[in-house]
Amino acid sequence: MSTPPEGVERTERDLYGQRHPVETDEIVSRKLKEFEEEVKNIPDEEKSCLLQAQERCPQLLTDGFKLMFLRSEVFHIDLATKRYVRYWEKRVDVFGPEKAFLPLTVDGALRDDHFTLTKGFMNMTGKCDPSGRSILFGDPSKMDPGAYEAKSMCRALWYILHSLLENEETQKKGVVFLLWPHNFKPWQLDKKLLKMNSESVRACIPLRVSALHVCHPPKIFAIVFPILKMFMGEVLRKRFRLHSGNTEEVLKNLEKWGLTRDIVASPIGGDVEIDMHGWIAKRRAAGK
Repeated sequence: MSTPPEGVERTERDLYGQRHPVETDEIVSRKLKEFEEEVKNIPDEEKSCLLQAQERCPQLLTDGFKLMFLRSEVFHIDLATKRYVRYWEKRVDVFGPEKAFLPLTVDGALRDDHFTLTKGFMNMTGKCDPSGRSILFGDPSKMDPGAYEAKSMCRALWYILHSLLENEETQKKGVVFLLWPHNFKPWQLDKKLLKMNSESVRACIPLRVSALHVCHPPKIFAIVFPILKMFMGEVLRKRFRLHSGNTEEVLKNLEKWGLTRDIVASPIGGDVEIDMHGWIAKRRAAGK
């Protein structure tokens, strides 16, 4: 859903065709109350994992946390509450009941996932586009189904995406994925992980996906792409942008989307150096 409901003032469409709610204290307060009422009306048997969260980690269920779900669904109450319930179902599935209700920190719920956090499949750039969307750099050639447990890699994605949600503008505007499958080989296709990640991003984690820019796709991508589309759902499929050509041609195409060289990862030809080990170390030192 990219357009706010009636009764909520909205911006003009941006370059990705999205319209964003114009938030006021009154709108936020009213929508949070409607959100709470809608959650109460959901039968207990349909929200068992959420009820566990309310009992075991009530300190996590703040108004700010719930607001992320409203923002991800541009204040459509029914969609936001459904995502909220699915979020806890998927969180229990991915993390297991022993970790699902812990804080998502490196030494908390992610204490056993250092390898996948630093594997390089999904990477922080520390950059945002001109609209405030956070930028992630993904390298599918880092997939290796025999080297990790799929749920561990999915937990790493959860952690990275939740770190983006610390930025309020990203909560409001979303995230841009820069994907670089240049070195990807067919044997690296991890269908189990793709399904898990797609379900998490598409229907559970409260984060809007504005675009998936695929840069320098190899010839084999023409064969793999139909498989990817099976997992992505209609909305994510519409967010795909393919950029082929030499380095300068791809960078020129990205500029049309506000993605200038200074905020693009170096493997694609930009200036941003990726250092997930350093980023994780800083997060751990900060207790995050």
